[in-house]
This record gives sequence, structure tokens and C-alpha cells, in this order.
Amino acid sequence: MSTPVTYRDLLMDRYKLVHDWVPEGTKRVLDVGCGNALFTQWLRERAGEVFGVDHNPRNCRRGRREYPTLRLAASAAEHLPFASESFDCVVCSDTIEHVDDDQAAVDELLRVLQPGGTLVLTMPQGGLFGWLDGENVVNGAFELVRRLKIPKRGGGRLLSSFHYRPHHHYCLRKVERLLAGRVDVRRVVRGGLFLYPSLYLLEKCAESFLGRDLVSADYRTLRRLRAWDFTLPFGPLAFNIAVLARKRGAP
Repeated sequence: MSTPVTYRDLLMDRYKLVHDWVPEGTKRVLDVGCGNALFTQWLRERAGEVFGVDHNPRNCRRGRREYPTLRLAASAAEHLPFASESFDCVVCSDTIEHVDDDQAAVDELLRVLQPGGTLVLTMPQGGLFGWLDGENVVNGAFELVRRLKIPKRGGGRLLSSFHYRPHHHYCLRKVERLLAGRVDVRRVVRGGLFLYPSLYLLEKCAESFLGRDLVSADYRTLRRLRAWDFTLPFGPLAFNIAVLARKRGAP
């Protein structure tokens, strides 16, 4: 999904954490899953060159028009179009849970990262209220309608061509398995309990059933509440997890 317009000029919750974890003075940073680059453009404050990739070419075209200094390319996370050890920092924020092959994606992140470089990952952990995940709740409802094979006027079945990939959740142990001992984990932040998933679910329902686009709608108040919830450390109960790591090997 593209970055909501709220974050064009308001840096908070996981976006602020990711931004702050990119070391000042970074030469080249890559944002994997950059969407429309509304967050990626903030990384210009931290790095000399900012690159981004997204699976959706339309997102990349929009990002290039708005931020011509960014270097954006359409690519799947599992097949990054860069040489090995090209970046001293790689960011992948709430993207791994969407890909076809999470292990292949993490392998690619580490391939293009220089030894001694910084890796920043965020993804949903699930936690106590993981069942409120807006992507799974709303899309799960659509999937149920598809499976019921409800006839529609004019022939055919409701949502007969609907398909979605479940939004996966990652506990710390699962993240460590993906990294497979190739990094030294420096920090782990697990925040957000009930407000974070429930308010996103509210936004997702407004988009799916009322036609209020998640990207263009400026839910500033709701997202400030989510940001506050994100700052509270709930450990294994939290909905979100963020990992800061350093790739092993001589820089």
C-alpha cells in the first residue's frame, strides 16, 4: 500500500522510528516497499543518496514526479535490481508481510547491504489483538462472500475473481529465523496494543465500504492516537515489531 498523505508533512509512529534509525551521514539508503515515496522523501535528511523500490510501477511514477531527486524503480523485494553490497543502509517497513516469499526477500535485503551496514525492519507482530488486523478482517469478509458463491444480477457470482494474500504476522523468533544469524540485532521495539490495529481497521472499513481512500484521506487525529499507542512498550502483546540490526562482516 502507498504511504498515506498524512505523512507527507507529519513524521510519526513507525515512520519516525525508521527515520531515526537510519544513521546520520549514511551515503546510500534503499527503501524497499517505498510505495508512492511520501515517506521515502524524509530519508533525504539522513542520507546522501536515496533509492526506493516498489512492486507497483504506478507508485514509482508518482514518486518520481513529486520527488525527482529520489531514485525509484519498480521491482519485487525478492529480486532487487542492484549489485551486491550496494548500500550502507537498507530499510524495509511493513512490506515483508505482503511478499510471496519472505525468506527470499530478506535474503535480497542482506545481499545488497554492505558488511557493517544498517538494516531496519518493521512488520506486524500480531500480539494480543492481531485478530483485528484490518487487512485480514476486511479481505477475509470478501473472501467469505466469494466462497459462498452468491449469485449476482446479470449472471455470475459475487466477488468470483477476488483473491488476497493473508497479512502475515512476525514474532521476534520468526524474524530471527529469517535473518539466520547474518546480523547482530541492536534494538527491538514492540509497540501498539489495541488502538493501533483497531483504528487502522476503522480506516480500512471506511475505504472498503464507504469509498474513502486510505492514501488520500488525512486521518490526522486517528493517526496521532495510533502514534501514541505505538510508543507504549507492550512486548510480545504488541501489534507491531521493529528491528534494528547490523550486518556481520568488516565494513
